[in-house]
Amino acid sequence: MRNTKLALTRSCTVVSDRTFENDGGRTLTEAFVNAIAEAEGVASTELPPLYESVDFDALTQLMEPSEATDGDLLMALQVGEWNVFVSANGRIRVCDATRETDPEPIFEDESV
Repeated sequence: MRNTKLALTRSCTVVSDRTFENDGGRTLTEAFVNAIAEAEGVASTELPPLYESVDFDALTQLMEPSEATDGDLLMALQVGEWNVFVSANGRIRVCDATRETDPEPIFEDESV
C-alpha cells in the first residue's frame, strides 16, 4: 500500500492566517484568540468568551507533538460564523463560512 497524504479542502474565504510557534513566547490559546480577533476586526479583549465554544485544554493537548500524530494532525472547528483550521505545525487559518469559494486546499503548501 502506498503511503499517501490526505488532501483536505475548504470552501470558505480566508480572513486570518496566523502561525503559532511553541517557543514559550505565547500560547496556542493566545494565537487562536488573536486569529479570531483579527477575523472579527477587533482587539482580542473585545471578543466574547471563547471558552464557552472552544475547549482550549483539549486543543492544546491534541496539538502537542507526539509519535502518534507524526506532525500531520489538523483540527477543524466552527466558532460563530468562522471555520477555524489548526495544523500540528502551528498554522491557524480562519475562514468566513458565509463567503463561499471554490474548493481549495486548507493550507496551500501542505497536505495533511
